[in-house]
Amino acid sequence: MKHNTELSIKPMTVSQIFNLYISKKLVVNRQYQRKLCWTIEEKRNFIDTISHGYPVPLFLFAVDKDGNYEIIDGMQRLDAICSLIEQKYELKDGYFNLKTMPDTISLLEKKKIKQKNAGHPGILDSEVCRNIANYPLPVSMFSLENDEIEEVFKRINSTGRHLSNQELRQVGVNTHFAELVRRLSQRIRGDDSESILKLNDMSKISLSNHRLPYSITINNTFWIRNKIFNSFDLRQSRDEEVIAMILVNMLSDSERPVFNSNILNKYYGYNKNPLADDIPEEVNKIQVSIDRIGLEKVIEHFERVLSCIDEMLAASKSSFRDIIKAPKGISDIGIQFEMVFLTIHRLMVLESKNKYDAYGLYKSLKSYSQLANKIPKNQMESTYKSIYGIIESNFEATAISDPAIDDWTRQTVTIINKSRTEQTLYDFKIGFYNLQTKTFSIDNLNKILKTLTAINNVSPNKKGYVIVGIADCEKDAKKYTDTFDLDSFMLEGDFPVIGIDHEVNMSGCSVDVYTKK
Repeated sequence: MKHNTELSIKPMTVSQIFNLYISKKLVVNRQYQRKLCWTIEEKRNFIDTISHGYPVPLFLFAVDKDGNYEIIDGMQRLDAICSLIEQKYELKDGYFNLKTMPDTISLLEKKKIKQKNAGHPGILDSEVCRNIANYPLPVSMFSLENDEIEEVFKRINSTGRHLSNQELRQVGVNTHFAELVRRLSQRIRGDDSESILKLNDMSKISLSNHRLPYSITINNTFWIRNKIFNSFDLRQSRDEEVIAMILVNMLSDSERPVFNSNILNKYYGYNKNPLADDIPEEVNKIQVSIDRIGLEKVIEHFERVLSCIDEMLAASKSSFRDIIKAPKGISDIGIQFEMVFLTIHRLMVLESKNKYDAYGLYKSLKSYSQLANKIPKNQMESTYKSIYGIIESNFEATAISDPAIDDWTRQTVTIINKSRTEQTLYDFKIGFYNLQTKTFSIDNLNKILKTLTAINNVSPNKKGYVIVGIADCEKDAKKYTDTFDLDSFMLEGDFPVIGIDHEVNMSGCSVDVYTKK
């Protein structure tokens, strides 16, 4: 590896690190970094080590030309430090005393932060907080190119001490296949965002943890809601493993499906020895398949199938586990999900049978008992083939293009999730109609046009959206639904959806005419 500059090792106090944090100079590259995954106990244990003056492992940063510090190693520890000071959690003896650091005193005076101390346990002793603030953290900084940063991260984590098999596969891999797995898994979990984020924003795309209420509520995610596997497995990236297996089969020329996750090492080019440089043929093979179809087209195919499954689940008012009648004793039904997904992909994408009966699909799967239990290896192929015969009658080819097939359900969810970290590019409006007069409001239209203009001015290379029919908050939604006597439902746990059907009805024209006004 060729280094651009010599390695620089120096101590930085916790106070100096927090200054970088509030200056938004600490950045995270999601191509190789995990989400926040430490428990509150792990955070407290690390802070306890600092408060006692014990040595801690090295922090590793790559410094870019703009003076940002890309975190290569130490993200979980940095979050433990900064979120403690920000009052996002407390130690057993109390919250961090904000009057013990110059930066936090300034934030207090500007009312940008508030001291928490209500009741037990109170506020930490000021001497303890000063010891934490003045603790010298061992920091190594150097300037590297992107591919070198990924290689360093890969070597640091090559032992797999804290990473699952799937996380090790994804580490430092920048292929189209790895990108597909990354993007699709983020969209389904609800943590879709730009690849580069400030450390300050990581809680917005992380899964909630016990006593750490991050933005993504784990029980609301597709995988946990449908009881496909448990929350521990989701934190270990089991969802990415399932998606990777689906993609391998979607992109394969073979008519024989594979359901053995061990083969994924070859498609990622993963080797436990970080010095190994041989590239398995599977890496090139799947790259050729993606290039032939097109990366965005693969995503489109995947999301069309997932939208079909979403509609089936909505029609059934059941979870995927309940539909296939899998008992609680089987904790992981990821393979069963892969089989159903790939069968629907065959029907919708390979055979162009895009019109389907969602409720009929539910009834067909519910009547099939072979998916309820763990499937023996020697029966996997026959089980997969039999699913086709069970559900095929619910799909049919259409003579003309159906615009409803270009499903916006998943795309809307993606936009909502991206708005958590890119607020200047997205906005949501309840509707065009005035609450008092119940008539079409030119003022509301002009406000939306101004918002679109502002989004356009953010950057010439950025794309933004304004979605009409979704409220910013429950309070506004209630006011609107009460006025127009409507119902709403929550999308992704935070956003009340009202829709525009009532406005279409009041306008006296069709949906097509109304949306083209």
